[in-house]
Amino acid sequence: MTYDYVIGMDVGKYFHHACVLDIDGAQVLSKRINQNEKSLRTLFSTFSANDHKVLVVVDQPNNIGRLTVAVAQDIGIDVRYLPGLAMRQLSRIHAGNAKTDIRDAYIIAHAAQNLPESLRSVDRVEEAFLQLKVLNGIDEDLARSYTRLINQIRSALVGCYPQFEQALRGQIIHRKWVLHLLARYGGPTKIKRLGKAKAAAFARRYKARNPEPVIDAIFAAISEQTVAIAGAKYAEMGVAMSAKDALLKLEHRKQIEQEVIELINDIPHTQILLSMPGIGPKTAAQILMTAGDMSGFPTAGHLASYAGLSPRTNQSGTSIMSNSLNRAG
Repeated sequence: MTYDYVIGMDVGKYFHHACVLDIDGAQVLSKRINQNEKSLRTLFSTFSANDHKVLVVVDQPNNIGRLTVAVAQDIGIDVRYLPGLAMRQLSRIHAGNAKTDIRDAYIIAHAAQNLPESLRSVDRVEEAFLQLKVLNGIDEDLARSYTRLINQIRSALVGCYPQFEQALRGQIIHRKWVLHLLARYGGPTKIKRLGKAKAAAFARRYKARNPEPVIDAIFAAISEQTVAIAGAKYAEMGVAMSAKDALLKLEHRKQIEQEVIELINDIPHTQILLSMPGIGPKTAAQILMTAGDMSGFPTAGHLASYAGLSPRTNQSGTSIMSNSLNRAG
């Protein structure tokens, strides 16, 4: 499609820079635009007046660029985005090596007009896809927080009770009953007072399967250390706090997963994805967020190429002709 105006937007946290090129490639505007709906709507409406065809191109369609995309789509303007890698490569082609908002906005607009194949479509406006992205962002934050808390627990234990920490090596510390045990008793001091039999009963209260080997290892580690290390009391207090927070993160992630399951049921292709071996709700949601409604892939071959499953061909003249494993989509 030919556009009367192309608007390149170098988006920022508090303001953007807009570069507008007309159909002949002449720059008609280069201006800072505030990050608010009124300013964006004024800019887009000005150039889309009189039925002019306008294309808005951003360098970040999510997060700080989401309002720009939403306003343009609300007006009925086409929106695309220029990926970061393409942006960096195109920046080397243009004269100069300055890194400014003005130059970046021009590069974006110039690419939109002269290299439309470098652009990518912005997420579909279907509510389910947008909600999935928000939920995925929350889940990723929760996962990072959970990992940080587990690392804090390990760090505190290895400093005061290294053998006790070894008893919780690998995935053992991630078992819910183990986290509940740490949240309730903190560490070796109170767990030793609890006793092996009561510890096993505590584990079964949280539906633990065969907890005896782990409990035996825990109490063996406790019995082997007789020396008291300074600060151990407060380290165990910190372990209990971190374990409680970790359990809360797991509960929040479970709530997010339920919301994801409900959402993906409203999206086409979900049942096909779930019918494939090894793909559950979370993996299906990741695929749907990446590939959207699949409308951008005319054939299965296009999707395979995007996913990095198709071979990479090396060909030059008649001397070089080979296919190799594609390590990128």
